[in-house]
Amino acid sequence: MVMHKTELKNFAISARRELIEKVALRAKLFGIDEKNGLKIEEKFGQLIVNGETYPLNWRLAFQSLARQLEIKGYQQLIEEVAYTWFNRIIAIRYMELHGYLPERVNVLSSSTGKVEPDILTEFESMDLDVDKDQIKRLIREGDTEQAYRKLFIAQCNALHHILDFLFEKINDYTELLLPDYLLDSESIISKLVKNDALTESFQEVEVIGWLYQYYNTEPKEKVFANLKKNKKIEKYDIPAATQLFTPKWIVQYMVENSLGQLWLEANPNSPLREKMRYYIEPAEQEEDVKQKLEEIRYKNVNLEEITIIDPCCGSGHILVYAFELLYQMYEEAGYPSGDIPQLILEKNLYGLDIDDRAAQLASFSLMMKAREKSRRIFRKKIQLNILSIEESNHLDKEEIAQLIGENDNERIELRSIIETFIDAKIYGSMLQPQQYCYQKYLNRIQKINDEQLSLEMLNVFEHLETLKKLFELGKILASEYNVVITNPPYMGARGMNNLLRKFLEKNFNNAKNDTFSVFIERCIQFSKTNGFVSMITMESWMFLSKYENLRKEILEQTFIDKAIHMPYEGKGKTSLGINFGTVSFILRKLYINEYEGTYQSIRYFEIDEDGVPLKFPNINERFNVVSQEKFNIIQGSPITYWMSSNTRKVFKENDTLDKYIEITGSQHITANNEKYLRYHWEVNKNDIGKRWVSYAKGGDFRRWFGNNELVVDWSDEAKNFYKNNKTSNLLAEQYRFRKGITWTATTNGKFSSRLLEDKGLFDKKGPALFPLLEDDQNYLLGYLNSKPVAEFLDMFSGTSDYQNIDIKRLPYLNVSANLKNKVNKIVEENLNISMNDWNSNETSIDFQKHPFMDYKYECYLSNIFKEYKINKEKQFSKLKTNEEELNDIFIQLFGLQDEVSAEVPNEEVTVDKPERLRDTKSFLSYFIGCVMGRYSLDVEGLAFAGGDWDESKYKTFKPNKYGLILLTDEYYFEDDIIARLREFLSVTFGEETVEENLQWLAESLEMKRNETAEERLRRYFLDEFFKDHCQVYQKRPIYWLVDSGKQKGLRTLIYMHRYQPDTMATIRFEHLQEIQTKYNNEIDAVNLRITNPNLSATEKRELEKRRERFQKRLEELLEFDKKLAEYANAQIVIDLDDGVKVNYAKFEKVLAKIK
Repeated sequence: MVMHKTELKNFAISARRELIEKVALRAKLFGIDEKNGLKIEEKFGQLIVNGETYPLNWRLAFQSLARQLEIKGYQQLIEEVAYTWFNRIIAIRYMELHGYLPERVNVLSSSTGKVEPDILTEFESMDLDVDKDQIKRLIREGDTEQAYRKLFIAQCNALHHILDFLFEKINDYTELLLPDYLLDSESIISKLVKNDALTESFQEVEVIGWLYQYYNTEPKEKVFANLKKNKKIEKYDIPAATQLFTPKWIVQYMVENSLGQLWLEANPNSPLREKMRYYIEPAEQEEDVKQKLEEIRYKNVNLEEITIIDPCCGSGHILVYAFELLYQMYEEAGYPSGDIPQLILEKNLYGLDIDDRAAQLASFSLMMKAREKSRRIFRKKIQLNILSIEESNHLDKEEIAQLIGENDNERIELRSIIETFIDAKIYGSMLQPQQYCYQKYLNRIQKINDEQLSLEMLNVFEHLETLKKLFELGKILASEYNVVITNPPYMGARGMNNLLRKFLEKNFNNAKNDTFSVFIERCIQFSKTNGFVSMITMESWMFLSKYENLRKEILEQTFIDKAIHMPYEGKGKTSLGINFGTVSFILRKLYINEYEGTYQSIRYFEIDEDGVPLKFPNINERFNVVSQEKFNIIQGSPITYWMSSNTRKVFKENDTLDKYIEITGSQHITANNEKYLRYHWEVNKNDIGKRWVSYAKGGDFRRWFGNNELVVDWSDEAKNFYKNNKTSNLLAEQYRFRKGITWTATTNGKFSSRLLEDKGLFDKKGPALFPLLEDDQNYLLGYLNSKPVAEFLDMFSGTSDYQNIDIKRLPYLNVSANLKNKVNKIVEENLNISMNDWNSNETSIDFQKHPFMDYKYECYLSNIFKEYKINKEKQFSKLKTNEEELNDIFIQLFGLQDEVSAEVPNEEVTVDKPERLRDTKSFLSYFIGCVMGRYSLDVEGLAFAGGDWDESKYKTFKPNKYGLILLTDEYYFEDDIIARLREFLSVTFGEETVEENLQWLAESLEMKRNETAEERLRRYFLDEFFKDHCQVYQKRPIYWLVDSGKQKGLRTLIYMHRYQPDTMATIRFEHLQEIQTKYNNEIDAVNLRITNPNLSATEKRELEKRRERFQKRLEELLEFDKKLAEYANAQIVIDLDDGVKVNYAKFEKVLAKIK
């Protein structure tokens, strides 16, 4: 079986768009839109809705629609109806492909290859509640569409008797909003049945889960886009934001090592052991542990009493596999095969989800699995235990309590139940209802249904189904289970709305940082004593300090039986296809001292393209059998399952680093980075160190030096804000402008630390430490960048989060003065190499000149690059050698020679290797800077970046007037870009080398066939330079591109720091109008040449193309001139302190988009 995931994703996304659009159109027919609801009246025996007349038997459906519209609102209603029809269509498709439709007639397709579905020709033989004469008449009259619509609805209504959770009762409001044109060749049904890849994917019920995930793609993207704007995740967005389909092999691992383990404990000789591909035998234990295990071992298991719950069941993938395993157990126990499916569905399996559609699909998947095993299953009235969370917001608790409660105690209980489920879709199965006798209330509802209604019961009666569901939910949520298995939702505190945040603080304080961690605690509560808790979650609870209390709870109340850790190492993929680490684990709700669990690690290079392990179990250097008591050796008890006895000894016998450093957990927080943070190149250079000061904020993986591009507002107004605002923090005075060591707190890569210069502040994402002894600065920097520290921190943080606590609990060795001096010397050399490398980039605040200029005595760029390359490679090799020497020193100190390699991979040496294309582009950028006046060949560093212009700085090479460069694809003006480049190369390297150097630059950029060096360089400046510039300058460009459009009529670069209020007027009069004249001249020249009778047809065509190109440019410029005139007349003033983003937006109509 092949699951064509790309086809499934494309279909699900397009189906959702189409259904939402067509359901909205259908609603519009009834007068419903975002502004207008439903007005329902009955006059003279007729039903009138929004002024239109409809059959009276549609009344219930319209009333239902009006009620849902009031409760959910227009947008949510349209979304829900769309996905309900999506679920029904894919359900029918699955059933018809597998022959599960009760009457074996294809509803969506033809079994004989016809265009129309079989139901249109075979309906007369079917038992459908439809006027067959009317259908025949519609078909005769050619209205096949209307005939099919009625048959399709009749089939859905017929399926209500066997799948009532998915196909609601007749006259349900969703029927009113079924889209039109179901038989259209571009309809969702046609796309579904005509796609062979989709048909093949429908061979397994797993397809339902993939379609559910992919259907949520766009809503999920929207939620995460809103998160970036600090919008919290609201109630109806939670399913889309948190849903993640669990790969089949992980499902098997979780089910086999919990439910499967339970069965094998009771039946050690069961043949099931050999069939469970991902089952891991429990590790061999010490004798006293064996005795305890024997005492708690499941014995004499009654299969009908085993209960399994998935409290976040999604589309039911986990429950479906549990069904498969249970079926084999029942068979092994000798049950009649015809009885087994019903027993499993009604006695063993329970599922909950906040999403109605998920519960529908989970129920459907289980029924299909049951139908696979039993043809008669649809004849039985199955009572599934799969429910979506229901809310009680619209219920009158006093009225219900008075009418259903028979005494004061019951009325108190009923009020409590209803209060528990207010806003329940926010909390889902995290809810913890009281232990009441819910069955008593369920019986009472049945009694009410059976009795004749009194007037006072009328209001309650319409809510009886909701009440029944609340009692059923209460019963499931308040129960305990033998096996709890789930893949919970992942939502960090940043995405939580206030209701959810407060609920978690009150009920799950140890786990409140993420919903996945809350569910670890909740699943332990769901479990019976000695029960199994089997989950897959993010890895962070294993390591991070904010989960320390949760870890303590787990380690003291349960024992970890097995775990598979799937870290994300900043590259490759994970089994779940996500860019963060996960762990699948099995807990037993019972503590056994010194129990040894089995731990595996599976990384990106150990899985295939589908995320499945290449071998299982995966025995590598991290595979270990260890007792959880050993985790307590490190402060905070991180789950360091792969730690060796040698490493444990290191932690046990040495001091921790916190005794030798000063560190604060109260770093600087601006609370408004948009306003208070800038890249240093955005502001006036003369204000750096005054209004703006250096700001360490983490950044990419880089050792020794760098990542210091940011500056923070240090004005009195800003400092006052940091001090008094509730969400900001002003860094304490003793930590400001102080030399230390900084690092990146949160990263997908490895840990790296750098020198913190005494020029500013540091952020919570770029925390810092300060050695108590100043002489320890370099020694500590060397230690922190060593391999042993990388290994230690990996154990604390799972390669993602490096907080103060992680640094403080590192082991630390005092060494001799000689060894410390040796380390200091190596580190000093590393700092110099790294500093020189960082400062050779023009985005460094200490950039002096392009590194090619150090070799200009060579004259030819080809020779210059060779010299430059030799030196860069020498520096790279030296840094690598030094780092390996440091590694070796610290490995020897800690006695880790057999466990940690001193080798440093090339990709972890954080200085640039020479790269001709990149280095050529940077040289051309330096040239542009010289033309703009940012740099000068006569002074090093920035010649001008705000302040007063000093003409005396520019003698060898004069910058352009006004800081403007007009980019053209031909030579038109004296300050033409290529003419200026020739001049620059001439004065720098000598006039005789200009042509060779032009050629070298062009070849570095990769030339097209028959392209000259000048043409290639023009193409680069005109089409590519600005894009490269935006990337290098982190989308905060200092050279702004005035761009008339795709015809390239006008492209002018502005140097931001030389901008004046009349700059746009200057461009309009000196560039736009001048270039218009040139284009007109070119057209005149073409017109003159084209009259030549000796021209070949090819020459004539080329001239015509050229004329057309200039004509299009002139047309473009006519329109563009109107926009440019607005800005030219406005004389806009910019404030460099506002930054590029704000200032650039002031000219958005005439500037190129930043990409």
